[in-house]
Amino acid sequence: MTKIYEFHWKAQSRFGQKQRGKRLATNREMLENLLLAQGYQHIRISRNFVLSTNPKKEEVNSLLSQLALLVNSAIPLKQALSMLLQNCRNIQLYQWLNELIQHIESGYAFSQSLEKLGKFVTNQEIQLIKMGEQSGKLGIMLTNLAESRAKSEKLAKKVKKILFYPVIVLLISLTLSIGLLVLIVPQFAQLYGSKDKTLPLITDILFTLSECLIEQGSVLLGTLLLAVIFYLFFAKKSRLVAKWKMALWAKMPLFRRIIEQSRIIFFSQNIALMLNAHIPLDVTLRSFLSEKNDDPILQQEIGTMLNLLQQGYKFSQGINPNVFGAEMAQMLEVGEKSGNVAKMCEHISEMYQQKLDYQIDILSQLLEPMLMLIMGVIVGTIIVGLYLPIFDMGALVE
Repeated sequence: MTKIYEFHWKAQSRFGQKQRGKRLATNREMLENLLLAQGYQHIRISRNFVLSTNPKKEEVNSLLSQLALLVNSAIPLKQALSMLLQNCRNIQLYQWLNELIQHIESGYAFSQSLEKLGKFVTNQEIQLIKMGEQSGKLGIMLTNLAESRAKSEKLAKKVKKILFYPVIVLLISLTLSIGLLVLIVPQFAQLYGSKDKTLPLITDILFTLSECLIEQGSVLLGTLLLAVIFYLFFAKKSRLVAKWKMALWAKMPLFRRIIEQSRIIFFSQNIALMLNAHIPLDVTLRSFLSEKNDDPILQQEIGTMLNLLQQGYKFSQGINPNVFGAEMAQMLEVGEKSGNVAKMCEHISEMYQQKLDYQIDILSQLLEPMLMLIMGVIVGTIIVGLYLPIFDMGALVE
């Protein structure tokens, strides 16, 4: 694989204007030749040392949207990819585009090239692109993919926001509590330590916690930093950890319904998209069985659906009411009878999207006062524990 580097460049345009910017290239000579070809003079180039990071989903989505726009404008695929390559700012995405162009130049179809590289697009999207190539409607298919990705990303952001808001508030509460235990509580411990009196249980517990934090603080802080580093650089990218997090959220009563509805929306939206592209149902279902899917429950259910389809059962009969709900199974049965399963899946996706939006709005309104109450109880307990002995002022003054 050719190494790609980021460079800063400064130059003078053909009109005498000073220009500067960043550009990815394999070496200085390549970048200088590109700038000279664009009419720049007095070129100065310096290497910018940056880490090669995975592109964000928004970057990939934006790239697909731009590709759809270019292809729909009757620009040849290879030329469209080359135009995107010139404006790409992510090293890994640049390498991916460069390799795609090389595969296409070698005679591979776009879908075959994507399948060989196996990055940044799912099996479902590759199947859809393949159908777009075969039907001569690649531009339309890319547009549908870009719109589908935008909907999925919008949904994911909503779900993440409602799931991680409590975590952030609780972390703030924990930080505040540790600050009180380390900075304030020792002063009260010194004050009360000079009095030969039995302290209330809650005060005694606070003093013990404070002492442990101060004595073992460096060890605890080091362990926490190592855990954070391990998560950010290793565990965060692990499929196993992602599946574990999904299973953990799904077990929490407060968030279970949101996870279930998100699953239904994701499933029905993708089924509709692929069936509308005339991809067979069994191929559509198999495309979900990918390591990129973090939902073990969905993968298990799709495996069951495929087995039932092979045994001659209808699609609606393979829908587990405990996972997808009885309403979805009934609606799919109606869709099968009318011969329009794809249209029914679109309707299911839109219906559950409205339900999810409403539930997220309600839950966000309820969570804030609940979390403020929890924060108040934690901090209030510490304050009460510290000042409780003062209520017995007579005993302390003796």
